[in-house]
Amino acid sequence: MNIFKIFLESSFAAQIIMSILAIFSIWSWAIFLKKMFYFSKIKSLSKRFFSNYSYCQDIKELENMGYLLNDNPYGRILESGIEEYKKLKASKPMPSFEQNTKKENPRLNEELFDNIRLAMERTKITEISELETSLPVLSTFVSVSPFLGLLGTVWGIMKAFLEIRVRGSAHITIVAPGISDALITTVYGLLVAIPALIFYNIFRSRLNNFDSEFNKFISEVFVRFRKDI
Repeated sequence: MNIFKIFLESSFAAQIIMSILAIFSIWSWAIFLKKMFYFSKIKSLSKRFFSNYSYCQDIKELENMGYLLNDNPYGRILESGIEEYKKLKASKPMPSFEQNTKKENPRLNEELFDNIRLAMERTKITEISELETSLPVLSTFVSVSPFLGLLGTVWGIMKAFLEIRVRGSAHITIVAPGISDALITTVYGLLVAIPALIFYNIFRSRLNNFDSEFNKFISEVFVRFRKDI
């Protein structure tokens, strides 16, 4: 079956619907390829980050990781915790801060720890939002494409029945063009929706994994901060 030939032979309304669906299809494949490249890049950068992170013994060494704190989500989460720690430390007189970290003021200690964790949580939310970019578009394609195909189906059937009423005959040559429009738009709609749904589920699964890994990483870094402080 040559769907391109059928496209050229379809009615103008069916051609409009199929053109929109073709744009959706190209767009969804572009999102898929772009996101796959982006996730692959994050995986590579994160692997390099952890190969250095595992050798750091204290906060000072973590601060000295340089560009590794900026080129991946884990590094940016860690950097936000370090920056919050330095900010809170700078806001207190040095003798007082050091005394407080020796548990002479437990409430200030808890304030310090909570602010560090909240800073990392905020950065995590920002990173997840960045990773979610374009997923709402895929979700829209999954929802809208079958309905556009259905619209073409209803339009084609309506056209077929109108031809029957006008000509007073249900001969196959009269009904066939409308039925053809009806079926081909449904096919186009499914060809767009099915891959888009697969892409969406793949990326949603990866995002869930990232969310779990980020939470685990934040907890690990938080324990290290408490131990070092």
